[in-house]
Parts: sequence; structure tokens; C-alpha cells
Amino acid sequence: MNKNLVVLAYANASPFPYHAWTPLAILSLGAYLEKQGIEVEYFDERIHKIERFKELVARKPLLIGLSTMTCFQIKNTLRLSKLARKIAPEIPLVWGGTHPSMMAEQTLESELVDFVVKGEGEQTLLELVRALQEGKKDFSSIDGLGWKGNGKNTLNKDREFLDIETLPFPYDGKGKDILLEYLRRSSDTLENIGYESSRGCPHKCGFCYNVYFHKNVCRVKSVDKVRDELMKLKALGVNKLTFYDDTFLAGKKDMMLNILDLLRENNFKWIANVRINTFSPELLKKFEDSGCVYLFFGVESPDDDVLKYIRKGQNRRMIDEGIATVSKGNIKTLYSLIIGLPNQTDEQLERTLDFADEIRRRHPGAEVPIQPYVPLPGTLLYEEALKAGFKPPTSLEGWKNFTNDEIRNPWIKNPKLLNAIYINTFLAFRYDRFLRNFWSRLVFGPLHSLSLWRWKNRNYKFFFELYLYLTYKRLGRFFIFIEKMIK
Repeated sequence: MNKNLVVLAYANASPFPYHAWTPLAILSLGAYLEKQGIEVEYFDERIHKIERFKELVARKPLLIGLSTMTCFQIKNTLRLSKLARKIAPEIPLVWGGTHPSMMAEQTLESELVDFVVKGEGEQTLLELVRALQEGKKDFSSIDGLGWKGNGKNTLNKDREFLDIETLPFPYDGKGKDILLEYLRRSSDTLENIGYESSRGCPHKCGFCYNVYFHKNVCRVKSVDKVRDELMKLKALGVNKLTFYDDTFLAGKKDMMLNILDLLRENNFKWIANVRINTFSPELLKKFEDSGCVYLFFGVESPDDDVLKYIRKGQNRRMIDEGIATVSKGNIKTLYSLIIGLPNQTDEQLERTLDFADEIRRRHPGAEVPIQPYVPLPGTLLYEEALKAGFKPPTSLEGWKNFTNDEIRNPWIKNPKLLNAIYINTFLAFRYDRFLRNFWSRLVFGPLHSLSLWRWKNRNYKFFFELYLYLTYKRLGRFFIFIEKMIK
């Protein structure tokens, strides 16, 4: 076994090609380990062939780290784990990321998991590496770790948060190779290069992982550190990027003004997630001038009662004022809405659909996807979902199809309708952003026109698009391969 080699793997998180982004979930960990003299190799399924993973496992690393979210990604992470077990069954498999963090005990029960890293993983993984190098069998002193030993599963106490000012730049070392590969990839969207200026979120939305994962702690890098790292990105050839922050710079307007000037001076094009009540006309103009080309707003609902129930921390008045301001600008914008919450009434559902129309009237060209609620473990609304009859999977493997279009919440009278709305709004309102490519000329163009008609008439009879969507989802990798061959 190579005791100084660690392999970090990121399985495909989506069947769709536009969901390929630099995997900071493993790059941040790898940069931290490399800084301590540990050799790190990455496997990113979106850009690497599976042969690379096989070759890395065959080198008998000290451990294989796998990061996953509660989504389609679990299925592929399980597949990689099974492959690793087949090639080298003695290599420890270490699972981390949002899902293993929020369902640590259950994740650890899987035969494909030897360790679980809960929460922020840099220091926990480093201490695990050192312990394995020394041949230790007892890991009880490593905060943030779940482990198997002495015939039982043990979850150690949680780890305190790190000082993010001291964390290394994630694209140093081997991470640079991943970044350069993503730069070589053609992409009409800007999500493929990511940067993190903060961890955590100051808000407490009940459906979001943040409250559990970051425990309501929000840490923002200093202006000097953000400036230094953005300049490093520029030197590597990055001109467009996405801020991975749950809320851009944690909503700190004084920091925004400093960073906006830097982005403008260096001609970056960029995307961010921002609260709808952030903007004044003056600040919106500064965003435009600094190169912001796309904004994401989670508005969720038009009803104050619903907004209060999900702990959104904003009300309808704030949303209306925000739309009035943002719609006067030239930045492409997405307003996300949620349906299918526990206790949602038919009247609330109709008002949400009507609100999507209202948003598009007030902000022509805006994207307004409508997504069914997914009960994520560890979130504040998860307990509400359990009370409403939601039956969570009883094993890690049971979460592998846990996505917006697969979930069947028991309180929903007509789940097919919610799935139809989800797919309909994607085809109708996100076509320009994601589907203007080779395949759109053959398939998505006509479906886009049909979806606009369906939306206008609220007609979801004979919704065959669902089956086309599911077929594409299951054969997505095949379509990506064919499109690359044609290009």
C-alpha cells in the first residue's frame, strides 16, 4: 500500500452536461493535504474516463475519499465504491459531503463505507491520514469522524470550524490540472469554474442543508484573501466564474463594493446567488458594471404564510420590491419557486403558478423554474416532512434516486402533476440558457414550443415529455458522448 497517496473522487452528480463544475468539495481537501506533504490524485467523473479511477485504485492508495450530496450522485458514488472494493478490497473508503454529514450513522452502516467525515473535512481527513499512516486502529481522538472498530460503529464529537483565512487556494497543486481541464472544455454557461469566498449562510431557510451543515455559522474570507485568490484565477486564465457561496459574500455590502471593483477592473464575467432584497438601483448598476451576467434568487413563494413557514427571512413586499429593481437592469435572472411543501393547499399551488406568470410579465425573459420540495435530512423542514408521513430510506442505497423528479411525498395528491410542472417550466423557461445546442434542433426546439403552450393553457394531459425526460436522464451519458463525437 502507498501510505503517502490519497485518492479523492467526485462521481457524476447529474446526467446533464451543463451540470459539470469544478469539484471544490474534493479540491479544497486535496489542497489542504498537499500543503502537508501528502500526494493527492483526483478522479472527477465528468472529465475523466473510468480507466483513470481503476488505475488510481490499482496503485493501492492509503484511502479513497468520496464526496456526495443527497441526489443522483449517491448512485454513482456507490458504483465507484463497488468498483474500488472489487479491485482492492483492503483500501478504506471514506465518505464525506453533505449527505454523509447529515446521515452519518446510516451511511456508516453500508458495507461500502469504512469512515465518514462529518462537516468540514480538511483537518478531519488529514488526521485520519496520519492515523492510518501510523497503523492506528483506534480513531476516537479524531473529531468529526465516524468509524468502524471493535465490532461497532462510532461517531466522534463534531469538529470546530476552521479559520478559512488559513485554508490554501484550492487550485494550487494538482487542483490546477483540474481547473485547466475545465477551461479547455467548451461551455455556453459559466458554472464550470467555481470560487468560494465564504462558507455558511446568515439565513435559516428550512429546506436548506446549511442550518445543519454549517450550524448557522457564516464565515467570510477577508477582502485581501478574496482579492489574492481572484488574481490567482486570473493568472491561470480564468475570465468567467461562479461564486459557490450560498449567499454571495454572505450578503455583506461593504465587502461587495470592494470585490465588485476588483471584478470590474479585471474584466471577469460571473454568476452569484443573492437575496432578492439586496439591491438598490445603485448596487444593481455596480453589479452590471463589474461583469455580473447571471443572478439566482430563491423567492420560493408569493405567500407570506408560506415564507414564514419555511423560515425564508423575507416577505412578499421584499420580493416585489426586489423584482421591481432587478427587472430594470440587464442581468439575466432566475427566480426559483417551490411547490409540494407539507400542508400546501391547492390554492397556494395555483397562486405559485400564477406568480410565475406575474414574475415573467414584470421581468420579461427571466427564468422561473418551479421545483417540487425535497425533504433533505438534517434540514429544519425535515421533521415537518416526517410528521406529514414522509418515509425516509432505511439505508444509504435507498437515497440513490432522491431527486426532484423521483421523490413521491405522501401528502401530494397528484405527484405526476408536480413532476409535469417541474419539467414543463424547465423546458419552457430555461431553454435559452441550457438547451440551445445540437440536440435542441432535433428535440428540444419542438418541446420548448409545446411547453410554452402547455404552460399557457395549464394543460398537462398526455404528458409524454416526462418519459422523454426520464429516458434522457438515464441515457444522458450516451447523448453527451454522441454530441462530443459530432462536434
